[in-house]
This record gives sequence, structure tokens and C-alpha cells, in this order.
Amino acid sequence: MKKWTSLVLAICSGLIVSCDWGGSDSPEPVAPNLRLLQAYETEMVYSSSKFAIDLFHQLEKAGVENAFFSPYSIHQALAMTMNGNDGRVLEEFMHVLRFDGMSVEEANKAAEELTQFLLAVDPKVTISIANAIWYKEGYQVYPGFKEIAQKHYQAAVDPLDMRNPQSVNVVNKWIENKTQGIIKDMLDFIPANAVMYLVNAIYFKGDWKYQFEESQTTKAPFYVSSSKEAEVDMMQLTKPGTFRAYSDGGLLYLEVPYSTGQYTMGIITSTDHTLDTQLKTLTFENLETWRQNANEANFILKMPKFTMKQKMANMKDDLMEMGLVTPFNFHPENFTRLFSNPTDALKISRVIHDAFIEVNEKGTEAAAATVVEIIERTSLPSTPAVITLDKPFVFFIQENHSGAMLFVGKLSNPELLN
Repeated sequence: MKKWTSLVLAICSGLIVSCDWGGSDSPEPVAPNLRLLQAYETEMVYSSSKFAIDLFHQLEKAGVENAFFSPYSIHQALAMTMNGNDGRVLEEFMHVLRFDGMSVEEANKAAEELTQFLLAVDPKVTISIANAIWYKEGYQVYPGFKEIAQKHYQAAVDPLDMRNPQSVNVVNKWIENKTQGIIKDMLDFIPANAVMYLVNAIYFKGDWKYQFEESQTTKAPFYVSSSKEAEVDMMQLTKPGTFRAYSDGGLLYLEVPYSTGQYTMGIITSTDHTLDTQLKTLTFENLETWRQNANEANFILKMPKFTMKQKMANMKDDLMEMGLVTPFNFHPENFTRLFSNPTDALKISRVIHDAFIEVNEKGTEAAAATVVEIIERTSLPSTPAVITLDKPFVFFIQENHSGAMLFVGKLSNPELLN
């Protein structure tokens, strides 16, 4: 262990000369489509990243050993949802989504332009980010909300017959299509009082800049703890690649590049078994420091080949603990800018998230989707209940104001009436 740690420190200190071994099979390297980000786009990156780290720490509280989710997808879906609000409720969304120092207009414009940048920056990576909104047929969406959703989130805003049990397939098929068939049957049912679904889907597929040869993948131990190990399919490069790396004490930060290097897989690990301790230092500010201080270094990388899928049926409790409270309760200030027709009190009932990743010798394929479900409090069921008087019953005729009972009767056997 000491020998390995010393090697890592040497690499990260720049003692091993960095050089580019190529690594890509493409005969003509493709240049990334870079441009200077506007100030509000940079702020959006900060907001999305801070939210990602906040959410990571929140989900870590559950103590699960493996997890995978798309904070960008969740952030996009909630950012789109926030535009149905104003006043105090809007401020809750802005705070949780970490839009510190930004106006709503700047946040929406940044969401639009940053997404366009991400979609175009690397021609060799396949990526799609899509949004859609369905609302209850017969309701009228507030024009200002619809305009924002269409302009800044490129979301189609369409009516949906939510009383039809088959309507759930409309949402699910859209998600399946936008995630290349990976995320299926995400929405299990549409409740009778649902009034809107706001959905984001994201798909990513990128080849490693330095390819792992399948013939080099072998069974190897993966040390879960100092006293426990598991067997994995361990991939291995045949020659050194150029990576960015940073080490600080027991912490190791790596960037494993895809294609042109504009997209990377960032990795945080420990040189011993203190990852949980190291993760306590994971803040946006520290991550920025690790990124800025990472140096290029040459080494042979070994990493596990794995597939992971995680679905969160409802993120309500986690988001409420992060500070998004009012939108999850029926409140008169909720979603006042969502519908132009009168509605009863509205609330978010579910935020569903489903994510998948496969890491293999060729690269990485990942997909995720987020569904925000908004329901209405109704005094009566939205579909009429059926009550059948098929058993003996007592009946009476009464005067409502006084309560006087004018007639009383009982029906036990209709056959005896004739």
C-alpha cells in the first residue's frame, strides 16, 4: 500500500513526465466546439454543481453502498417547475437550486444556452437533453409559463387525457425514446387528481480517449474494506495514457477523458480505506481546487467494468430536507403562475428519478429521467364514485333547515312490495 501511495504522489506531483500517446483510433482528431461562456452560464454551472453536491450528501445519509443519479436532470426538471411560482415559493426553489445572485430570467436563459453548449461541445460524444410537459386536458396553462418552457427549455407543452389509463404510456414512451430505450416504464400510474407532468430526459454515450482492450480484462479483487473484498472484471490499458490527477493526503482525484477530452469521468477515491472521511471534504469549492491543481501525468489505468441502475420512486423527503418544503404541501401560494383557469390547491406529489450507467472497455453509456408530478386537492373525486344500494337500507324524508323527519322507511325485501 505504501509503495502504491508513493507512486500516486509521484504522478500527481508531476515527477513522471506527461506525454500524449494518442489513444484514439480516429485518424483525424476532432476539435471540440469551444466558446467563451457568458457570466450567467458560468453561474448556472456553479448552481448545478452546488446542487449536485448538496444532493449527493443528502442521498448519502441513507447509507447505501452503491448509487447513481443525474443531478443535471433533476436540476433541469425542478428549474422548469419553479417557473410556475412566484413570491416566497419561487424563492424556495431558487435557494434549493442554488441560483444565488441570479434573477429568474438569468437562470432560465442560462439553462437554455448552457444546454445548447453541452449538446454541441464534443462532436464525438452522443448526448441529448430533452424536456416535455403534459397538463390535464381541459385546463389552460398560464401563457407566461408556457412561453418560458418552450423558449428556454425547448419543452413541448401538450394536453393529456389523464383519466385514460393508457395515457401513462404517452409519458413512458417519450422517456424511452429520449433515452435510447434505456429508461422504460418509469411512470407506474397517473392518479385521478394529477394536473401536470414536467419531465426531463438525458442520454450520454462516449468512447474513452484511451481504449481498454477486452482481452486485457481479467478477474481481480475489489477491496470493499480493509477486511472484505469482492471479485470484479478489471479493465486495463495496454500502455500509459495521459490523465489529469491530484492527490492530497489520502485523497486521489482523477479525470478519465472521453473522445476529445471535453467530457471526462471524474473520480474521487482514497489511497487507503478512508473514502467516507474524504467525502466529508467534498464541497464545490474543494472540487474546484482539485480540478485546478490537477496535473497531467502518464500512467496505466485499471478500473472495474460495471453496470448500475437506480430508481428513486419519490425524492420528496430528500428535497424537503434540502429546503424545498412548501411545494410538497397543498398551499395557496403554490404554482400561482401555472394555470390561468381556477384550480384548487396544488402541490408536487412525486419527483421520480431513474438512472442507468454502463462502463465497459469501449466507453460509457448513461441515461436518466426525472418526472415532477403535480396534483390538485379536490373536494370530490375527479371520477364519480359508484355506490350500489344492493342491501337492506333505511330511508327517510326530512326538512333540511329544521331537521324534522317527515317520513321514515326501510327496504329489506323488494319482492314483498307488490
